[in-house]
Parts: sequence; structure tokens; C-alpha cells
Amino acid sequence: LHEEHKPLLPLSSNDFVGFVCTTMGLMIAAGGGIGGGGVLVPIYILVMGFSPKHAIPLSNITVFGGAVANTLLNSMKRHPLADRPLIDWDLILVMEPLTIGGALIGAFLNKLLPETVLVVSLVVLLSFTSYTTLKKAIKMYRLESRFMAENNGGKE
Repeated sequence: LHEEHKPLLPLSSNDFVGFVCTTMGLMIAAGGGIGGGGVLVPIYILVMGFSPKHAIPLSNITVFGGAVANTLLNSMKRHPLADRPLIDWDLILVMEPLTIGGALIGAFLNKLLPETVLVVSLVVLLSFTSYTTLKKAIKMYRLESRFMAENNGGKE
């Protein structure tokens, strides 16, 4: 089954909105130290009109480009509090083989599974990660608020 997407040119208003949303999403993700694929896939599907079968690999290559840019920008920087590089290269050596394996399995599943299963899986996964992230954020907010109240009487 070969699905068609509209030609690249001329660019539509959805393309411009998608580019702006993608850029903002990637800037926020880079600031938070994450890839941003969970933000990009919905943008590519809902705003730019890609099918999930195309949005997922497009998200992967976009995150890869962001990772290359972040690596180039941060590879020579030093950690501000410790005498070591900012990037933990040993951690990369441990994590990357598993990440690549997961990406390969995901690519196979993207080819094999019907679109409906992909969309349901994405919604379940993003809902779960959003819930756990929100729960952690609330916990951190309460902890930091309590710490601030104890240390300076709540004054800023």
C-alpha cells in the first residue's frame, strides 16, 4: 500500500504552522534535554496532515538532526559543577545500542502494524508518559515550594 502526501511546493498555511510548532517543540525539547518525538508526531499528523506511517519516521529523522546539532554545540563544553565534559560519553556507550535496537524494532512494527494500532499505541504511550511527567512535576513543585518556604519565609 503506497500512500500519497501532497507535494512539497507550494507550501500551504498548514506547512507554515507546522514548521513553527515543530521549531518551538524542538527548542523546548532541547532545553529539557529530550528528543521531542512525542511532540513532533502529533504535530506532523494533526497539523501537517501526514499519516502515522510517515509521521513517525519523519519525527525520527527530525530528532536525529536535533541530536546532531546538540552534540556539535555541546561536545566541547565542560560541566559547570564538576571537572568533566558536559556530555557523559560513557553513558552514551551504554545506552545507544539499546536505543538503536528499539528504533529498529519500532521501524519494523511501523511497517507491519495497521495505522489504527499505531495511533492507539501512540495515544496510550503519550498519555502514560504525560501522566507520569505531570505527577513528577507536581511532586517537584511541592518539594521546591516547601524548601523555599522553610529557607526564606516564602519571600522571593
